[in-house]
Amino acid sequence: MKSLFVRVLVSMWLTMTIIGGLFAVIHALAFGGRPDGGWRAFTVRFLETRGEATLRCIERGGDCESYLIPNDPRDSRLAIYKDGVVVAGQPVEGALELVAEAAASSDRLATRIADMETDAVHSIRDPGYTFVALGPVPSPWMLLLVPQTLAWQLLAIIVVSGLISAALARYLSRPIGKLRRATQRMAAGDLSVRVAASLAGADRETAALGADMDRMTERIDALLEAQRRLLRDVSHELRSPLARLGIALELVRRKSSADATPALDRIEREAERLNAMIGELLTLSRLESGQVAQKPDAVELGPLVDAVVEDVSYEAAQDDKRVVLGRRDDCTLEGYEELLRRAVENVLRNAVRFTPPGSAVEIDLARTGDTATLTVRDHGPGVPEAALADIFKPFYRVGDDRARTSGGTGIGLAITERAVVLHRGEVVAANVREGGLAVRMILPVQKAARAR
Repeated sequence: MKSLFVRVLVSMWLTMTIIGGLFAVIHALAFGGRPDGGWRAFTVRFLETRGEATLRCIERGGDCESYLIPNDPRDSRLAIYKDGVVVAGQPVEGALELVAEAAASSDRLATRIADMETDAVHSIRDPGYTFVALGPVPSPWMLLLVPQTLAWQLLAIIVVSGLISAALARYLSRPIGKLRRATQRMAAGDLSVRVAASLAGADRETAALGADMDRMTERIDALLEAQRRLLRDVSHELRSPLARLGIALELVRRKSSADATPALDRIEREAERLNAMIGELLTLSRLESGQVAQKPDAVELGPLVDAVVEDVSYEAAQDDKRVVLGRRDDCTLEGYEELLRRAVENVLRNAVRFTPPGSAVEIDLARTGDTATLTVRDHGPGVPEAALADIFKPFYRVGDDRARTSGGTGIGLAITERAVVLHRGEVVAANVREGGLAVRMILPVQKAARAR
């Protein structure tokens, strides 16, 4: 039992059931010790006491109306018979038959229940007197008080205690559930979540935990925002020196001899690579902050995949590699075409980079209901299982085979992950048993009628 709700429920339920059951057994044993039985003995004793008190009142010549007709309408009215004749109270229909039954009964009690309950019992002091009580039928719940219904008492205790325990367990575990849902939202990247206000009615310790969690979330959000701002500012500041470097490089080319051309070409390539990295950093920063310049529009995934495959295939052929497009379903979604193009292209180029020469990168676009799954699979060395979730982090690399000499910047898959999440989808990577890595981008798509 790892669930807090189940633990609280079971512990409280068992405690309340055991305590209630012990009281029920003690009550049953106490009533069961009477020679005449529980409920009938109680009725006889109650009616005897009331009848004798009424007789004493009549002998003293007092006002006995309250004994005969009580003020509470739920109580029974009383009639006293002497040798078959009413001496006090109003006559009761069928009372003479009950008087005869009471005389023949071993416990001196006769009972008849119809619309009204009628009880008759003989007086111990003077057997010639018979006390007849006429009143409403008692509630069925009163039967739970007698020892003959001990099994029903225990069942009622189990059911009632279970309901009360469930309500209390739900009340006690609800704040923990709110904290758990908040942490799940934080883990999903939503740092705007706050829980202190929703825990105002919780216990002091849980409310303090919620306040500490809010402060932690605010601190993490501030640190991440500062990191994004730093990347954005540094990227912007580097653009101007790179532009001036390009101009200076062209001027040097005009004045340099042919021997300096290889070195200048290397400088130009490194500058272009740095410029591309800065562009990717700016794109990643905009995606993380949710700032997208263009407006969403209907995007056809099929033609987009065709165009990306055509571009990457041309480059892959130079290294004796192929890109094979398998299944290709028609899919339309609401989103940003350029971001989706970059997401698909980054994954496909990454697969081509690590698949060995002579092999093929396989890509499939399959639609199932309102979900489109784009799968890109290579035949490379794969990724260690522990690093599968980390390859979508910026600048993350796996060992020497993912070193900077491979040509990547370590930002492409991070851009893919942010772009897919922006479109309310998810991207996952998994190693293929036969070898290689498969990256799946799962995106929600429009229904056919709406797309048309």
